[in-house]
This record gives sequence, structure tokens and C-alpha cells, in this order.
Amino acid sequence: MHVRTSEIKDLSRVMDLINQAKEYFKDNDINQWQKGYPDINTILDDILLGNGYVLSKHSHIYGTMHFIIGIEPSYVKIYNGHWLTDTRQYGIIHRFAIDNNHKGNGYAKKLLDYAVNICKQSGTPSIRLDIEKNNKPMKEFVLKNGFQYCGIIRLKNGEEREAYERLI
Repeated sequence: MHVRTSEIKDLSRVMDLINQAKEYFKDNDINQWQKGYPDINTILDDILLGNGYVLSKHSHIYGTMHFIIGIEPSYVKIYNGHWLTDTRQYGIIHRFAIDNNHKGNGYAKKLLDYAVNICKQSGTPSIRLDIEKNNKPMKEFVLKNGFQYCGIIRLKNGEEREAYERLI
């Protein structure tokens, strides 16, 4: 099992994982990824920009995420709280999905650990992400893995998300 940068040949499988997550969210009353996002163009951009990653073994892909080190415009303003760090750059995780048939096998942690290692190697002090308020499984996962709740952010479309940060 290893994490690698997504390639064009992975596009169909990554979209399959994203669509599985969309269905899971819909079935569990999680108001996330229900309005067409992320679409194939978003995932293609992740691949072309080198920001998409997959967890694979042999030729099978079990998980995916978008990860960069930089600044997320939606994170500039945080409400009802504050970030743990006041830094110009941090790791950012978006579009995180694990194959529904393989949840609970530690695959999500392998993707997260990969992002943490990139941050350690580059001297980046933290990782930030946002979660829809009803996405209890993801909240439990990030809290179990060292993230702390920091407040509320607003996406470009005005939707609110809970904001979390983990120190590296």
C-alpha cells in the first residue's frame, strides 16, 4: 500500500470514489458534495496540477485526496474561534474519499500520514481542513488523529463548514 500522485489514467477510479462518497453523504443526510461538486473537471485539475493523490496497492486504488501546501482563501476568515497557528502557509486537505468497501481498514490514516510527512519534510507547521457539520465519521477521524476544532469558515458559495487544524 502506498500513496502516489494521481495520474490521468486514475481519473475514472478517482471519480468512482468521489461518487461513492456523494452517495454515502446523501444516504446519511450529510449536505456535502450534493450540488455537482467535485466534478470531473475539478478532479482533472487536481491531477494536472499535481495536487491529487491516491492510495493504491498494485494497480487498485483505495482512496484519494487533494493536498497542497499554501493558503486556502476560504480559511482567511474564521468565525467563533481561531486557528491554532498564525502562519502564511499550511497543509490543506480537500476531496478526501476512501472506497466504501474498505472503510475501517486504516486507509484514511495512510493518506493523512502521507500529508503529515510532506508537511514535516517541508517545515510546514500544520494541516487544515473543513468538514460539513453532519459528517460525524470524518469529524471522529480527524479528532482521533490530532486535529482540533477551531471554528467556522464559509466557502465561496456561502456554505458554512467546521474548521479543524492539526499541528505538525
